[in-house]
Amino acid sequence: MNYNINGDNLIILRNIKLPFDASKEDLFKKVKNLIKKDDFSYSIYKRSLDARDGIFYVYQVLVDTDVSPQIFNKLKNNISYYNEEKLILYNKNKVKSALVVGAGPAGLFCAYTLLMAGVGVKIIERGDDIDTRMEKIKNLMENSILDENSNISFGEGGAGTFSDGKLTSRSKDKRSRKIFEILVDHGAPSDILYDAMPHIGTDVLRKVIKNIRKSILKMGGEFYFRTKFIDLKFEDGKVKSLITDKKEFEACQYILALGNSSRDTFSFLNKYISLEAKPFALGFRIEHLQSDINFSQYKIKNESLPQASYALTYSKKENPHSAYTFCMCPGGYVVPSSTEKNRLCVNGMSEHKRNGINANSALVCTVSPDFYGNSPLGGIDFQRKIEERAFILGGGKYFAPVQKVCDFLADKESTSLGKIIPTYKPGYKLTSLNDIYSPSINKVLKEAILSMDKKLHGFANNDAILTGVETRTSSPVRILRKDYHTLEYNNLRPIGEGAGFAGGIVSSALDGLKCAIEILEG
Repeated sequence: MNYNINGDNLIILRNIKLPFDASKEDLFKKVKNLIKKDDFSYSIYKRSLDARDGIFYVYQVLVDTDVSPQIFNKLKNNISYYNEEKLILYNKNKVKSALVVGAGPAGLFCAYTLLMAGVGVKIIERGDDIDTRMEKIKNLMENSILDENSNISFGEGGAGTFSDGKLTSRSKDKRSRKIFEILVDHGAPSDILYDAMPHIGTDVLRKVIKNIRKSILKMGGEFYFRTKFIDLKFEDGKVKSLITDKKEFEACQYILALGNSSRDTFSFLNKYISLEAKPFALGFRIEHLQSDINFSQYKIKNESLPQASYALTYSKKENPHSAYTFCMCPGGYVVPSSTEKNRLCVNGMSEHKRNGINANSALVCTVSPDFYGNSPLGGIDFQRKIEERAFILGGGKYFAPVQKVCDFLADKESTSLGKIIPTYKPGYKLTSLNDIYSPSINKVLKEAILSMDKKLHGFANNDAILTGVETRTSSPVRILRKDYHTLEYNNLRPIGEGAGFAGGIVSSALDGLKCAIEILEG
């Protein structure tokens, strides 16, 4: 019995359904029964949890063996040949050098891919390396001291480093698997290669990012931390050099892998290149007991089941906004993601084991440029106003304003807590969150809570906690581009979430990889 595959001719079996507590031997027997063979090797290709009618895992399995035509006919849509798409890089354009701004997923994977093709790469990052960044975040959580350039949003690994490390993506691009393989090669758990809802966790992801940095350095890449991009120089219709607060850099290609919080950078880029405002979403973090979410989703108590998650939506034609949950963190914590003095915003984070008492998720409401103002930087101005209100409402010192769900729904100030204790550090203040957003946003969020409770029992629990404010769900700005370069300059390339073309770790990393391929071969 062999659980590993190493052959070149593979078949893929789909829709293999087994109880959640089935063993590897049970899966082997199921595959054996399907293909009617004893001698084969296999590996799990995909695995998803189905709790709609009982609790089962549904598998896709890669099998290294020959299968008879009769078996193919019998299994029909649940079997096919599998051909792996291999990533082969060729520096057709003979690019010698590239400068990457930003060490988040887009920047790191763009740099990594270019280095694999022999391009010389330098990476500049306004924030610190992971270890120093950890110290700055600890200082904010324990002493309310914010470093505006090194925090949960800025620094090595980007904002996703201090999140759940969720790796879900809607992209069907087969090259996404290369992202997962690189992550596993650098210390991520191998189950991310096949789990339908993969995650790494902030604790493991920090180690993975450090290992990727070591690989980049080994390939000849260079890092410049605490180095802030402040301007550009142009010559003959191209970018000639990039200016930082430390030195000036020259390269053949300039990649802007900016995070969605790079507000000061967007401000001066608006002078040189085409930007537009884009829709985004904002709202609160909502916390429940993780045990309640587990029971609501599974209807049983069983410690061998993974911590349950959810993704909920709400909309009505007559409402100007829709609402949804986002970046759900099972067994996680609400954390400060501020990047500017006297402005407050929050995010969610989980470790790999997801063993915290509370579950948290963003509960957010969509806003469009028509709502907040159509100028390219209108969304940033709107975010800032909301964050300033939240900072004041929390009482300063980056304490967060907090309210029980029942009091938010009743439009009255919270004066006590129930069974759910907020996880946010450095601290919180009980108050009324109805004072932050406009009536139209509050109305939709309240309707959403009650509607979502019908889909996930307990979502509107009286003691559930709302923490303000979640404003950085995605970039409020899009840098216009064509063939991975700005409309104005062929060697200036905006990528990733900050540029408005991705949302999350995998889609950002994939955008970086595809940009590198365009540079090499486009």
